[in-house]
Amino acid sequence: MRRLTFTVTAILSILGCAAQSNDNAAQSSDNAAAASQTDAAASGPRVLTLTDCRELAVKNNAKISIAAGNAEAAEEQRKEAFTKYFPTVSASATAFASNKPMISLDLFNVATLDMLKRGVSANVTAMQPVYAGGRIINANRLAEVGVEASRLELDNATDDVEQTAEKYYWQLVTLKSKRKTLTDVIALVDTLEYQVNVALKAGVTTRNELLKVQLRRNELRSTMVDLDNGIALSRQLLAQYVGLDGENIDIDEVETPGDVPPFPTDIYVDPTAALTATNDYQLLTKKVKAAELEEKITRGDNLPTVGVGAGYFYSDALGKSRGFGAVLVNVSVPISGWWGGSHAVKRRKIETANARSQMQDLSQMLCIKMTNAWDDLTSAHRKMEIAKESIGQSAENLRMNETFFDAGVSNVTDLLDAQALYRESLDRYTEAYGAYCMARINYLQATGQGL
Repeated sequence: MRRLTFTVTAILSILGCAAQSNDNAAQSSDNAAAASQTDAAASGPRVLTLTDCRELAVKNNAKISIAAGNAEAAEEQRKEAFTKYFPTVSASATAFASNKPMISLDLFNVATLDMLKRGVSANVTAMQPVYAGGRIINANRLAEVGVEASRLELDNATDDVEQTAEKYYWQLVTLKSKRKTLTDVIALVDTLEYQVNVALKAGVTTRNELLKVQLRRNELRSTMVDLDNGIALSRQLLAQYVGLDGENIDIDEVETPGDVPPFPTDIYVDPTAALTATNDYQLLTKKVKAAELEEKITRGDNLPTVGVGAGYFYSDALGKSRGFGAVLVNVSVPISGWWGGSHAVKRRKIETANARSQMQDLSQMLCIKMTNAWDDLTSAHRKMEIAKESIGQSAENLRMNETFFDAGVSNVTDLLDAQALYRESLDRYTEAYGAYCMARINYLQATGQGL
């Protein structure tokens, strides 16, 4: 075990010295040519943090753009509804010229008086609605509800996009961590191959033992190819999702914590208490409110409309222009509308009742969703604890097999199996950590606590 540890340490030390030497050479070259430094930086991958992934996804995602457009359209609709409080102003003008007089008077068979062959008339009126059955007020309230609902939908879209971006991010973190683990295991197998090769030359082992080590090394290298392909694909998916399609990107190095995070009691909230803070519940309340307002507007369609106003009228038809003002009062009663209006009101009542029933049902589903998210979070935390225990057990198993192998009481197969178990335990711990991070995000969003 000591000889193996010293060998691996020596290899890593040599690699580190070589890397440091390369860095020093590169630094000297950069100091000599600033232009070459700029070109090298431009050709390297763009490193993204988790915060970068969130912000870029929100900025460039089409789903966010559509939701933001809908929110802007809802705001314009609210402004449009507010203009209904103002008077309705209209103006019209008419000019006519006929080939014959419109009025011809015979004066006692002595002469003929022709009139209205040409003329001009114009008017301007302004009508202020006084009573419209509550339709204007309720329409404005409905437009305000639409604005609030569109903002909630934008928040939901933002949460969904950020969650998906984090999913791709942690997927890439997991794959890169697995690659690092696999690199360390390959180094151990290379060291083991050297030891077995020395033992074979000394005549204390068989060539079959060396072949087993070489086969395991080739198997690990084949796995490395699959990992590299998976990492490349994950980078492409992340780049496309955050709006950097076609660019060479990478993520910052994230170390899997050596200790399991504390049990997440600090973020737990009772589902019933957290329900009203969620966007989904607030959207349900907006839907019920909208149904109630639409019912009131439908009732208003069957009520009289009263408006007052003023106008100015001008005419020039008999060779003399005249202009005058007038005060107007308009009362409109939709008598024939009552025939179908009662059915429209009943339909709206049914829709309102359905909205309330749907709100009650979906509220229960949201509470169940929160409970399920908490169960997933606690389960992920427990799996991480188990994976951590497995690392300790597999590390001890590897240590014992290395000791037995050095003492000559164990074969290569047992040692290779112990190395495989150790690598699998590290991979499971990495996967458990990524799953825990995602489960935590899901629970925070499900309970309306944000990221």
